[in-house]
Amino acid sequence: MTTIRQTDKSVGRMARLAGLSYVIYSAAGVYITFGAVPSLRALSEAGAASHSLEFMFRTGLLAEAVLYTFVVVSAAAMYAVLRTVSRGTALVAAFCRLIEGAMGATFIVFKYAAFAAAVNPDLTAGFSDEQSASLVMLLRDTYSSALYVLLIPMAVGGILFFALFFRSRYIPRWLAAWGVITYSVIGTLAAAVLLFPDLAQHVMYFFLPGALFEWVAALWLLFAGINTKKWAGRSPAAV
Repeated sequence: MTTIRQTDKSVGRMARLAGLSYVIYSAAGVYITFGAVPSLRALSEAGAASHSLEFMFRTGLLAEAVLYTFVVVSAAAMYAVLRTVSRGTALVAAFCRLIEGAMGATFIVFKYAAFAAAVNPDLTAGFSDEQSASLVMLLRDTYSSALYVLLIPMAVGGILFFALFFRSRYIPRWLAAWGVITYSVIGTLAAAVLLFPDLAQHVMYFFLPGALFEWVAALWLLFAGINTKKWAGRSPAAV
């Protein structure tokens, strides 16, 4: 009995860590999207008076590094919570979120390369102004377009994690079902944009409910935690 209680406490702590990670990376995402982070075009056009803009752009890069770091932390914590429900499914979900984190780190490198080329003319000394601008835009567009690729493993991982939450009833089933629907929509929209790039400008608002869900799920896991009693007291026939 003592071992069971210790296990429940450990799982509960991991759930709160997952919630805290969601809060941190969601806050980083809000800053990246709505904060005072200048565009690469603004940096390129600022010339010698770009020091303050460069600093703000660097804060955006730092926020992205924090975001993808805590995506990985949340994946590990969610696996620790949900492996008691289905180790295999939880492992696949965690790997999908790890792929998201790895891809995100790669895209930050592309973004930093574009930033460096925009603010340091010495790096493109052999290029004409048009060639330098084209290089920056190529790196920028590569980063922007590739983000939709990242959303697909993110969506698969989210669907699997919240399907396990739905099965276990660790959190209310309405919240778990909302998660499955949210990540299904994100994955579908990302795939649609990859196939039909012109849709990108029309579907951005459909991602906002996903951001709302992540805040609700984050705060629930962080403050309400999970209820392990229903899963522990399940009947074999109910699994």
